[in-house]
Parts: sequence; structure tokens; C-alpha cells
Amino acid sequence: MIASMDRIEIVFMRSELTAMIEFLQSQGSVHFEQVPLALEEHPGFLHRVHLPENEREELDALTQLRQLLAETQPLLAPRPGHFEVRDAGLALQAELGDTPAHEHCAAAIRNWHRDLRRLHRRKLNLQDNIQVVTAYSDMLRSLLPHLQENNAVLGENARAMVLEGYTDEGLRSLESRFAKAVGTGCRCITHSLGRDRDAMIVLHPADKAEAVDQVIADEGVVTVTSPDGSVYGNTPVEVMQRAGSKLQSLRKDLDAVTAEIQTYSSTHGAAVVATDQLIGNRVNQLTVIDDFAQSALVGTIQGWVPSADYKALSSALKARFGDRAEIGQLGLHDVELERVPTKRENHPLVRPFELVMSIMKPPTYGHFDPTWLVALSFLIFYGFILGDAGYGLTMIAIGVLVKRKFGYIKPLFDGMTILQYMGVSSIAFGILYWEFFGNVLEKMFGFPPFLFHRAHHPDISLYVSVAFGAIHVPLSLIIGIKEGFAHGHKKHAEEQLGMLLGLFALFIGVASMSGMFPLGGTLGGILALILFCTALFYLGKSMGAMAPMGVMEIIGLSANVLSYSRLMALGIAGIAFADIANGMPASATSFLVFLVGLVGAFGVHAFNFCLSVFSPTIHSLRLNVVEFLPKFYHPEGKNYEPFRKDMAW
Repeated sequence: MIASMDRIEIVFMRSELTAMIEFLQSQGSVHFEQVPLALEEHPGFLHRVHLPENEREELDALTQLRQLLAETQPLLAPRPGHFEVRDAGLALQAELGDTPAHEHCAAAIRNWHRDLRRLHRRKLNLQDNIQVVTAYSDMLRSLLPHLQENNAVLGENARAMVLEGYTDEGLRSLESRFAKAVGTGCRCITHSLGRDRDAMIVLHPADKAEAVDQVIADEGVVTVTSPDGSVYGNTPVEVMQRAGSKLQSLRKDLDAVTAEIQTYSSTHGAAVVATDQLIGNRVNQLTVIDDFAQSALVGTIQGWVPSADYKALSSALKARFGDRAEIGQLGLHDVELERVPTKRENHPLVRPFELVMSIMKPPTYGHFDPTWLVALSFLIFYGFILGDAGYGLTMIAIGVLVKRKFGYIKPLFDGMTILQYMGVSSIAFGILYWEFFGNVLEKMFGFPPFLFHRAHHPDISLYVSVAFGAIHVPLSLIIGIKEGFAHGHKKHAEEQLGMLLGLFALFIGVASMSGMFPLGGTLGGILALILFCTALFYLGKSMGAMAPMGVMEIIGLSANVLSYSRLMALGIAGIAFADIANGMPASATSFLVFLVGLVGAFGVHAFNFCLSVFSPTIHSLRLNVVEFLPKFYHPEGKNYEPFRKDMAW
């Protein structure tokens, strides 16, 4: 559901501006809205609050420091944990006292920025050098037989180069240029390196080195040189030995600088992140006053607060400021609903699914929040597809482990809670299907399933899947009708009503023709005709000349219902994979084959588990987002974003 909101105004003594900002930030319940002005900067009227010179300078300094911190934090390896940051933040706050953060932390921030950038530059340089030496060694190794065969000494009677993008004709042309410049003593050996790259060796008399170099310069080709400059005057074997030694030295240096980065990050990382949060908090305090207004004596704040929090905020304000501040409610009579921030307020069991709904904008204030319906249908669809108690227990265990280690990250906590709900749903359907890692229970105990065996009765699974659609799609239309009438969109509501009646007419007509309508085929046909005519009336009334498009939309809705058959198909695919895995060790003829089959079964189960986590999730969400929500859900609201501290402590 959507929480009720109160529009408030706080009037306070202008001298209390800084204290008021800190108070409201600590309360963390007010969503600010810019105070409207009758006349901008007119004597006797309210005007915008502008930072004094010292605070503008502070904001500029803090902004520059945040930029340095933004460049520094990605360089931390490893990143500090939540509790490390919390402890560092508490220590930093106690250390600061009344000293401004930009004065106390500036030197440390610049040192962190300089040191980590220096270390990472060294690391990148070493990685580049390793890549160059490795490529050089690989290339030289491919040319080594040709160089040894001709007693070549690089820089004296041979030149080596790597050519990129040369066609066969281009290579022949280059060889002709070398032959023309050197004469009969020139020989070119070309070796393909793949991907339009070729290595070429030019063998020449020692006294023709300058002529060869001139052709190379004219052609713009880069010759192969060792990273340490030790090519010329050495045999290829000697060069490769030096390259190997150089590579070993570079890797040793890389390990050393990587360890140095890790040590530095472990020592200073928590302080870096805590300082960034502290400075960010101060920046928020200095920039939020753009929404305020003031006169010579008083300041004014307007915004939104959940109705349930208004009394507590009012009492806290009175206790903190006494008669120096007053709070009042402005009312919503002259406010467009799109301006009111939307705060979802669901039962704690449903609240994690607000994470799923956050992929879209929230509904307009006062409209229907479908979070609980999405949660319910998603879990039913997911459990119906997976329906395996063994996989469900595994999901619950993963959720527990991740939450235990990273539970302080709210989106991750909510995501893992949803994963645990998915596990519970899978266990419930797994009991009904009698499935535990596939057909393990069936093979061990032989009990029949409580519901039905999906692999043996796909027709029943198909009927149940379509029945889900026959409930889910009309429900979305019913909600759309209710919302349309409730918010004055009568034509839209009547259009939805026409589609709903037309869909019911189609259901009854099909049931009557197939002999499945309980009241008989004739009565069913008459009822279907009445419903269809009523549907045409409402479609014509709401859509006018576009009513035929509404009839086509009814056919589309029936296709939406049939699309729920994917629940059956995905479920059967999952049980097939699990049964294949269980059959691998069961068919073994020896102990060795049994062990191989056991390993294979584990691999197939692991693959099927990953597939069973993601594929049913995507399709269960799709049925909600594509088939269900668009019939009534119009995300045109704005999120409730209160002014609050965003720190680990």
C-alpha cells in the first residue's frame, strides 16, 4: 500500500538555519520541496537562501575533495567492509570535533589519492611491460627456426618486424622493395601470426643495414626490439633467454606492488570510504538549502512527511527548538497528486518485493500499489515451475549465508530474502509434486505425489498453468476498472470493463463448444452472446470508432492467458534435467563408472539449479510486468526521498 503523506511547513528563526538542517537530517523523514516565492529578491518578501562566503568556500573545497575521493575509492583493493567503515567513521568524527572536515582531512585525502595512483601506475606499467615481453617472446619463438637456420644476428644481418593488416599483395610489394634496395643478397621470410598479423624477417648483408632501415622507415613499420633494448648484436637464443629473465623479474615486481596496494588499502581503505561519506553528508547539508526560503528574521521549509511520522517530528522539533520554530500542515487541496512523493508501506513480509517494483517508477500518490499481488503471484508461479524441495533448501541456505556476511547492504538483504521466499515456495510445491533433487524420493520411497507427477501428466500441468492466466489477467482488468472509476478516468474504466466482459464471453463460449460449461452448451452460448454484446456496448461507448480495435484487443488478451502455459514447459524441462542427473550414477556397471556418474550428476544438478534460479525468475517476473501490471499500473509518481544521513554509522 501507499503511505499517507502530510504536506508541512516549518518556520524558524533565521539564526537557527544550520541547527535546523542538522536536526532534519538526523530525523530523516522530511522530503523537501522548494518553497514558492511571490517575488524573487524583493524587500519584505521571502527570498532564496544563499550560502555566506565562508560556506561557499567550504562547499567548493569539499567538492574538490570529493572528486579526489571518487578517483581514489575504485583503486582500493580490497574494498573495506561495512563494519570497518563504521568504526573508522566513528573515530574520524570524534577526532574532528568542531574542526571543519575540509581543513582536517584535505592533506590525508591528497596523500591517499597520490599514493594509490602512484602504486596503480606502477602496476599498470608492469602489466603493460609483461604483455609486451610475452608477445615479443611468442613472436620470436615462432621465428627462431628461421633465424637459427640462417645464422642471423638481429641488428647486424637481420631485421625482424610484425606487420598488421597486410594483404598477400602488400607483403609481396614490401619484399620487392627490400630486394630492390639491398640487391641479390636480400631474403625475406614471412610467418603468419594469425588475425591479419604476419612476422617478417629480412636477411641481408651486414653492409646493407642502412638500406634496409631506410625501407623500414619509409614503410612506417616498427621493428621488433626487446623491452630492455638487448636485441642488437645477440643471437635469437640469447635474446629469448634475456626476455625470459626479464619476464620473471617483471612478474616478481608485479606481485610486490600488488601486495603493497593490498596492504595500503587494508590500512587506509576504511578511512577513505568513511571520509567520503562524512564529506558527502556535509555537502548535502550545504546544498539542500536551495529549497529553503528566508526573510530578514525567519527561514521557511516546505516538504512532505509520512502522516504516521508527523506527530513524532512535531514533538522532536518542539523539544529541540521550543518557540524558535513552528511546524504546520498545509493540506493537499491545491496540490496535483503527481507532486506528492510516493512511499510504499507494505507488510514486513512483502517489503522485500519493493526492490522488484523499484525497476519502475512508483505509482502516483493515492493509486493502487500492487507490490503484495506481484509478490504473491511471483512466488506461486516460481514454486509451480521449480517445485523441488532439494533445490528450495539450497536456495534458503544460500540466502542465509549471504545475509550473514553482507546483510548490512539493504538491496542485497532484500534480494536474498526474496531468494529464501522462492526456496520456501519451491519446497511447498516440491512436497506436492514429491520432488527432491528430481525423483530421488520417488526412487527411495516410491510414494505417489500429493498433487500430480509433472513428467507423466503434462496435460494437467498445462491446464493449471492456463488456469493461472485465466485468473491473473482478468484480475488485472478488474483492478484497472476500479482504479479508473476511483480517479475519474471513466472512459478508460469502461474500456477495461468491455474487455473484461469480452474475455469472459470468450471463455464461456469456448467452454460451451467443448462441452465443459457446467450449465450446458446452449445456455452457455446464450450467456456468452449476452456478455459479448454488453462488451461491445462499453467498448463503443468508451472508444467510439476505435471499438473494433478493442475487439482485437480481447483476442490479444486470450493470447495473454495462453502464454501462461510457459509455466508448464519450464517446469517439465527442470524435472527432466534433474531425472537425467539422477540416472547417471544409477546406471553404473562398476564402482569407477559410479564415481564418474556421481560427478556428472553433481554437475548436471548444479547446472539445473542455476538454470532453475534464473529462468523461472525471469518468466515469473515477465508474466507480472508484461501481462499483469500494464492493465492498471501507470508509474507516474515520484519516489519519497527524505533528507537523511547516508553514512555507515
